[in-house]
Amino acid sequence: MSTDKQKRYRDRANRNRRELRKEQEKFGTISDGGGKRYLAGIYFVLAGELDKAWEYFSWFESEFPGDVGEPVFLLCWALAAHKSGTEEEARYRFQVAMLSNLYMIPNLVGKPIREIDMWHSSNRDQEDYLFEVEDWLADIPSETLSWLNTEYEMKGARRLRSEYIKTYHALKTAKEFDERQRLLQGWYKYAEAHLGKVG
Repeated sequence: MSTDKQKRYRDRANRNRRELRKEQEKFGTISDGGGKRYLAGIYFVLAGELDKAWEYFSWFESEFPGDVGEPVFLLCWALAAHKSGTEEEARYRFQVAMLSNLYMIPNLVGKPIREIDMWHSSNRDQEDYLFEVEDWLADIPSETLSWLNTEYEMKGARRLRSEYIKTYHALKTAKEFDERQRLLQGWYKYAEAHLGKVG
């Protein structure tokens, strides 16, 4: 990526962060239906500003506890954690990002992509999402692709994908509320016990 493009990303990140701070100072909260809270984290990583990215993700976690995130944002969080040397958190963040859109990591590391027969809870976890963010994905640092591929192939990540797909495949045809709740609760329990694990 050119240094000019990195500068544009850095400028966008700083501008977005300033706007969020101003809104918070003026209103005491940030009203965000359009996802502007995700932009600075993505832009800082794409700009190579990993210290600022890490600072932003820490602020984000305290400001938006329980936020489910957005796939590219979650991926950038994982990359920032990896670059900072916090490997346990990097693995956890990677696996969360991987499950947020099962097509994103294969697309990045050059693996074949096939449509997965499962219930998709939003447009962000479908394959078409990749076209919306293809410019950002094209600028993911190339030196991180080997790490992404290694994490993707780990036994723990493979098991998580398998269990997730099994659950959401069943949800595609489950109509009764109680059955859907049982399937989702089973998945949440499994994820809580296995997210971030190697095997």
